[in-house]
Amino acid sequence: MTEIFKMPDVGEGMAEGEIASWLVKVGDSIKEDDPIAEIQNDKLLQEILSPYTGVVTKLYVEAGTVVEVGAPLVEFDGDGSGAAAAAPVAPEAVAPTPVAAPVVAEAAPTAPVSGKVGAPVIGGQVRAMPSVRRFARQNNIDLTTVAASGRRGNITLEDVRNALSGATVAAAPVSAEVSEAPAAVATPAAAPKAAVSEKAGRVPMTPIRKAIAKNMTSQKQNVPHVTLFEQVEVSKLMAHRAAFKDIALKQDVKLTYMAYVAKALAAMAKHFPDLNAHVDMAKTEIVYPEGIHIGIAVDTPNGLFVPVVKNADQKSILAIAKEIAELAERARDGKLTPDVASGSTITISNIGSARGNWFTPVINVNEAAILGLGTIAKEPIVNEEGEIVVGNMMKLSLSFDHRLVDGMLAQSAINDLKKMLNDPAYMLMEV
Repeated sequence: MTEIFKMPDVGEGMAEGEIASWLVKVGDSIKEDDPIAEIQNDKLLQEILSPYTGVVTKLYVEAGTVVEVGAPLVEFDGDGSGAAAAAPVAPEAVAPTPVAAPVVAEAAPTAPVSGKVGAPVIGGQVRAMPSVRRFARQNNIDLTTVAASGRRGNITLEDVRNALSGATVAAAPVSAEVSEAPAAVATPAAAPKAAVSEKAGRVPMTPIRKAIAKNMTSQKQNVPHVTLFEQVEVSKLMAHRAAFKDIALKQDVKLTYMAYVAKALAAMAKHFPDLNAHVDMAKTEIVYPEGIHIGIAVDTPNGLFVPVVKNADQKSILAIAKEIAELAERARDGKLTPDVASGSTITISNIGSARGNWFTPVINVNEAAILGLGTIAKEPIVNEEGEIVVGNMMKLSLSFDHRLVDGMLAQSAINDLKKMLNDPAYMLMEV
């Protein structure tokens, strides 16, 4: 019996998704709940599972195609005609080539060329995010020759960049391993890298970039943002981290300043619940959520993701540090799942790692505040004795929704946050 598997809605009100890669090919025998493809939607990359057991007889679209929810994806146990499909496929979603030669089948013959250094091929397709594939295509890099360093064999953007220098000597009878020798590739590698930076023309926005653009535009148009700029002296915080950094490492935890800030922000949100709430204008209500869930904005090659530390006020600094590290790795590898990619009640955005200072972060959807974390810089300050000394000043930017939070309340909240960051002993008093 012919069965047609259609593009599922994996949640979050998803209207479309990009087929990042096929994990199967025509002729494969599949069991129910086997992974058949990776789809990139507005927030994350995730596998979709087959609802059927049978033989794949048709793939309707090529990898890299954006498909609307409900459009046919895979035919099982059919004749390859797709005649059992109940809904027509939009012209832009249909593979322009016959099903006998889908894109996923093209990767197989090239794999043996550099198999000793190339990425693992699964279902005739290497594992890589759409932006990584696009970058590889722009630079004529065959992904099957690229060594993968990401989780579960995923090729990262950095993997392709590392292989880029080797692409210029591909015609020579030398494997891609020569790219590790700087002297051999420094000169020829310069030209393609310069060309990459000189972008011109038009390219379609990825689902993630479309979602970011839509959300940012909506938030700035509909939410009256006000931003407070502050700084706090954090020498005691730095000393505390230095004292416990090695103890944390023995527990396989990298103790970062972000963990302290997240813990302090969770305590601040408990003291000032309006900053942990949000406005529902459709119902003219203020929504106070159950729990304090800290979103951590993570910059990845595929866009900005905000994984969430749930119930952060109930966790230790070490537990938060470990969770942040794990979530950031999953975000960069495209392995976030809906349970950790949504539900934040207040967010932290960090530009300190790029030596940034103050900025005006945009409030996340269904939140009332976002904390911008800047760098820690040595600056002259006047201490309590009236002496000019060198201080370690952390930059803070707090954007808040003025429909719900007034300026005095926001300033009181950031003063509370500064007290805890100035002396982490105050965090020990939190229940």
